[in-house]
Amino acid sequence: MENEQLLEILDAYFMSTKEAIDTLEVSKQSFYSLVTRNKITKIQKGSCILYYRHQIEERKSMQHDLREKYRPYNSQ
Repeated sequence: MENEQLLEILDAYFMSTKEAIDTLEVSKQSFYSLVTRNKITKIQKGSCILYYRHQIEERKSMQHDLREKYRPYNSQ
């Protein structure tokens, strides 16, 4: 496989920390709390840290319901 193909595969299945935080629209502190509580799996190879794209997207789809459940005072 060529490098471009490998990058496409990597992008299809994984996200960087910044991409995950931007996708979830949460603070760094909230994101790292999710990782610490094992709600999101962290993959580390050397100094590179990645997160499974499907987990981030799944969390994003559940996020609205979770916010209503745990922060009903913020619901509009």
